[in-house]
Amino acid sequence: MSTIYELFGYRLQHWNDEAERNLRRAWCPFMDAECDGGGNRYQSAISLRNNPLLRKRILGKETIQCGVCSLQSRAGEQPWIVCPRRLLSLKNGNQSIHQTYIREQLFEYAGLDKSKTYSVWSEVKIKTEASTEDEETKSFDYTFDYVLTGIKREPISKISLLLGIPANSVQKMADKNKFSLALRNGEMWIDNFPSDPIVIIEIMTSSTSGGNKEKRTQIAMACEDAILQGERHNAPGINYRQVWARMVSQLIVKSQVGMAWGGKTIWLVQDVLADYISKSTALVLSQYLSNHLDEVNILSFGYGDSISNNQDSLLELRDSNLFSGPITKGSSPDSHDGFIDIVKIGAPPPKSHIWKSLLNKPFDEI
Repeated sequence: MSTIYELFGYRLQHWNDEAERNLRRAWCPFMDAECDGGGNRYQSAISLRNNPLLRKRILGKETIQCGVCSLQSRAGEQPWIVCPRRLLSLKNGNQSIHQTYIREQLFEYAGLDKSKTYSVWSEVKIKTEASTEDEETKSFDYTFDYVLTGIKREPISKISLLLGIPANSVQKMADKNKFSLALRNGEMWIDNFPSDPIVIIEIMTSSTSGGNKEKRTQIAMACEDAILQGERHNAPGINYRQVWARMVSQLIVKSQVGMAWGGKTIWLVQDVLADYISKSTALVLSQYLSNHLDEVNILSFGYGDSISNNQDSLLELRDSNLFSGPITKGSSPDSHDGFIDIVKIGAPPPKSHIWKSLLNKPFDEI
């Protein structure tokens, strides 16, 4: 049965006073802010109003978000990260000391200068229509986890022409969103307008199965029981297939967009998800190990042997690999197959499997 491996950032197997102090605030050490449930788990919020035992452990709050970072299917196995904040959080400019290595790897591969300042936006949605070379209208409707850019000084008059927006509207938008404005020689400037380089960062972690209310394996119930009973609880299963389906539908598109903008897209995944990709598709990621970015880029991180050899209550992910390559196969005979193979089946099961599955199910006649 699956169990929670990390709760509000800390390992249940190595719970200590530091973890307990962190729990009292329902704090996420990776966001350096109160846990938000990963940003997409609000339906699993936990009410403390009618639970005096939880209120003793978590102080001064009426509701908390579900603070499950990772699940472990069986003791000794690698945990599966189920919260994107556990892998990387750049929200509100906070830089957790527990994700230093991941940020350093990102900067190194993206060719960013550590001495310079960059801007980052989270949950950037673009919904628009654009014309192809054949003047065919195509829609684009995607949300980027993070967009990181350089900064530069630009006069509002120039930005107005670039964006096709009146200058006074540009200034209002800049002021509302706390950009730095300066008046120079009678003209208003934005001192930190976004500029190249553009780096799109996509984070893909596993999701959970729905769970069973009677067995208390729903995610919120599991979180409550883990808070009160430690390791003596049950948790939902891991739904890595659903995550892979989401990722494969966006992998090529978002990589192409990064290139079209003169930048790069980097996908952050856990190593166990990377292994699943290799086992279930025609693309074997180990053949794409690289030390530089290409058209498609997957940067994986994992716990490694720290789950068994490290007694710390809070772990930093350090085992990493970059897998990169072209979208489609190049023209030369020795060129790599393209990442487009990631959508192809690894190997079709023998036809006997469909007969066996059909024999094992009732049927109707039409």
